[in-house]
Amino acid sequence: MGSAALQILAMAKSMCHVIILFAASTCPAAVQAQAGAPSGDIVVTGTRTPRTVREAPVRTDIIGETILTATAPRSLADALDWLPGARSESNCQNCNTTEIQLLGLPGVYNQILLDGLPLVSGVAAVYGVEQLPAVLIDRIEVVKGGGSALYGPGAVAGVVNVLPVKPLRSGIRATLDHGRLAGESAVTGSAMGTLALGGGGALSVYGQVARQPGVDLNGDGYTELARLRQWSGGVRGNVAVGVATRVAVDYQYSDEQRRGGNLLNRAPHLANIAEAVDSRVHRASLSVEQRLAEATTLTGIYALSHVTRDSFYGGLGDVEIDPAAPGYDAAAFAAAEAVSRRQYGATRDTLHFGELRLAATRGAHDVQLGVQYRGERVDDRNLDADGRFLGTLSKGSFSTLGAFAQDEWSLSGAVRLLLGARIDRSSVLDDVIASPRIGLWWSPSPPLVVRANWSTGYRAPEIFSEDVHVAVLGAEPVRVRNAGGLEAERADSLALGFDWRPGWGSGALTLDGQFYRTTIRNTFFLSEIREDAGGLFQLRDNAGGSTVTGAELNASVRVNARLRLTVGAAWIDARYDDAQRVFEGEWRQLFTRRYLKSPRWNAIGQAVWTLSPRLDGFLGVRYVGPMDVLNNRLGVIRRSPAFLVADLSATRHLPVGQDREIDVTLGLRNVTDARQRDLETGATRDSDYVYGPRSPRTLFVQARAHF
Repeated sequence: MGSAALQILAMAKSMCHVIILFAASTCPAAVQAQAGAPSGDIVVTGTRTPRTVREAPVRTDIIGETILTATAPRSLADALDWLPGARSESNCQNCNTTEIQLLGLPGVYNQILLDGLPLVSGVAAVYGVEQLPAVLIDRIEVVKGGGSALYGPGAVAGVVNVLPVKPLRSGIRATLDHGRLAGESAVTGSAMGTLALGGGGALSVYGQVARQPGVDLNGDGYTELARLRQWSGGVRGNVAVGVATRVAVDYQYSDEQRRGGNLLNRAPHLANIAEAVDSRVHRASLSVEQRLAEATTLTGIYALSHVTRDSFYGGLGDVEIDPAAPGYDAAAFAAAEAVSRRQYGATRDTLHFGELRLAATRGAHDVQLGVQYRGERVDDRNLDADGRFLGTLSKGSFSTLGAFAQDEWSLSGAVRLLLGARIDRSSVLDDVIASPRIGLWWSPSPPLVVRANWSTGYRAPEIFSEDVHVAVLGAEPVRVRNAGGLEAERADSLALGFDWRPGWGSGALTLDGQFYRTTIRNTFFLSEIREDAGGLFQLRDNAGGSTVTGAELNASVRVNARLRLTVGAAWIDARYDDAQRVFEGEWRQLFTRRYLKSPRWNAIGQAVWTLSPRLDGFLGVRYVGPMDVLNNRLGVIRRSPAFLVADLSATRHLPVGQDREIDVTLGLRNVTDARQRDLETGATRDSDYVYGPRSPRTLFVQARAHF
């Protein structure tokens, strides 16, 4: 890459990535992009029974090799931006905590699974979508709509299942990513080594290191992109024990240091604004699958997640900190420092998960029966700069014991019925929660599939991600409290859709669409910011009901053997039944029925072009419509502009010997540099006032070697 080009990009506050990837070609082929995915691809998330995309009774979207290679996403959130009806959103200008929205609902309404396991707790979810090692991800499956019948509490808007690479033979996969971010270097390196074992087993060891500088996009001396120091690693293995038993183990550790605000090299409490979070996450699982008879298996799983987090949210505020500067006031500085040094925190979160599941096929019935236990303990403490205990911010233990049953009944080759139900006993609820589901799969003709699904979801009043991520207004932390008598949220989701793949040109055209409507009772709502002797806070209470109505339409056409075009659009209307107060100041109050930061329209377009047998091109376009955003500092709700984001890349395939190839990809992400322009500035900024695309223009180069 020429130095002149790098200088131009640095001046434009853009980013250059150089990625070198060595990969064993023995990894199974990843699933293709979500829209127009080959009908033979296997998905598992919708019903936990392997089905092809076309035969699955619950619509499942897929992000696979095409998108993951062409766009080089830096995190799970970046990849999910390529699904209509799904998007990522940054919720903090200081630390960049990111959520994934499904059906226009905030991230707390969906459940993130790691290889089918709910190991991303509320504490881990604050930054969890950016901490998963990219080298480990094979594909991502997304199911929209209530999923509590299978996955328990939290799956109201849907489920995001991150499926890891499962190599079949020995090999090495390594990456090196070097970038320039506003004149600073950003580096990511990762590696995975796999040893094949007998009987289809394998043992993989992997690790990843990432470094990103803090970046100030508007020149006010405060970061918009936080400084990151990440390290993660782990081991995965599975082995056959005899002819009927398979054992799998998995362990992952991640360590992240995140710092945003100003004066990043000073102690956090000596900066005007600082959000500093040091997270350490251990995850482990053990599963045993026993084949009891033909088409009958019993699976037992135990999994554990343990998070330790040291944090600081706050700062000195709008006071001069340099004794030599005009306007320095020693008394004002001392008073601010006395408050700031008391804004440290320490969080410990332990999650246990266990499952026993029986899967059997009997004639026309595919049956699953199971029991699950999920227990979590959270302890969030307030400390001072010397580590002395000042008080408990949040503390509690929550557990859920559930039992589920599901039957996929093939009435004929053209009609299948899905019946399922789950009951949960939560330690924080008085009554048992029942979560039924019913679905119909109908193929009236070979090209056409029609799906109809009714499903349910719920959220119990436990500790959520926003409880342990503390917003900062100016330099004062804003915490979340639960109202007394908080009741569980309950949701009903209806989805009607079709998948049409006519035989024209050997499957050159695919068209699919879906209408959905989700109604939520006892909706959790965060009040306007209030203040008492304990400081600034928001109260979580039940706010009546809310409704989400939406529709999606996707089309994919293979123009010829070299060019495939894909387009998709989603319209979503997310509203509270009654207007909710989101701001109360001395002179005004603000009410709204709309969900904030939930655009009505989003769309994607993709073109994959084989320019020659050894050269592929990719052009992707994303549209994000206007949305309502609250500015707490000014006390106004603003309507954001629409954003049009374009990604462009080209891949060259270079043969280096028999069954060996090096792929080199050159790309530009966010060509239009579409992003928020009215960023908050200075020590009094409202850190929550962020919206739209999360990163500026990015140039990347990727090399992949297959052996």
